[in-house]
Amino acid sequence: MARGPSRAFRRRDFHRRMLTAHVAIGTAVVLGLFAVNRFVTPERMWAHWVALAWVPALAVHAVVFARSTLSTMGRRRT
Repeated sequence: MARGPSRAFRRRDFHRRMLTAHVAIGTAVVLGLFAVNRFVTPERMWAHWVALAWVPALAVHAVVFARSTLSTMGRRRT
């Protein structure tokens, strides 16, 4: 009987998928805001502030992903 993936693997995979979604959604939003900024208020640049605010949130998410990944790797099943 084949065993399914371990709980640690499922957790790492969940975090990886959420980090990937976070990057994709954030990038799409920031690019959309740059387009809005360019066509609605081209005389005043404000979209870069949104991008700068988004980077720390992504960094925190990446740290959480790295910690959870490293803490579950290398464990042996008993």
